[in-house]
Amino acid sequence: MVFRKLRNHDGTPLVALDRDDLVLDGVIAADEDDRKEKTMHVQRLGKEVYVVRPVPDDGPITPLVETELVQGLVGRELQQIKNDQSA
Repeated sequence: MVFRKLRNHDGTPLVALDRDDLVLDGVIAADEDDRKEKTMHVQRLGKEVYVVRPVPDDGPITPLVETELVQGLVGRELQQIKNDQSA
């Protein structure tokens, strides 16, 4: 687990994301010369919980409820409910 500091950047709160993770996910290019600015979507989910996702160049951002992470969490919760009901 990596911890980052919340910094003050000219009055704006800023947290740096890991460059290698962004390259791995295809959010930024591995070659620094090919890097361009990227629009990111920041969504507050609740107290102290935020999601940061890149905005696709070719269309709207996928609704959070349709993402692989959320679908996996919902599936896991449904399986737990099913297991609790059969016990």
